Amino acid sequence: MKNRAEIEVIAAILRSAKDNWEYQTTIMNNACISHSQVIRYISVAMNRGLIEYSKISGLYKTTNMGLQFLEKHAKLLTLFPEIAEPSSQFPYN
Repeated sequence: MKNRAEIEVIAAILRSAKDNWEYQTTIMNNACISHSQVIRYISVAMNRGLIEYSKISGLYKTTNMGLQFLEKHAKLLTLFPEIAEPSSQFPYN
């Protein structure tokens, strides 16, 4: 997989937890990132209100603000298709 910009990694994390509450390991596998990256980027996303954490279950879920981020991200990718990942076809629509 090619190197991705930080915003692409955050989008992949948010897509992973878009529909269901997910474990950190599941997010890490779905987003194709390392453990250190998932720790770093989930922290950034939580600080920005894009993803939430349940202390009771230990699971993560994308917030409404995170869903808005994904919608705007998809619109940007339609304007600049050359930066889109080859395998993604905007799965968050």
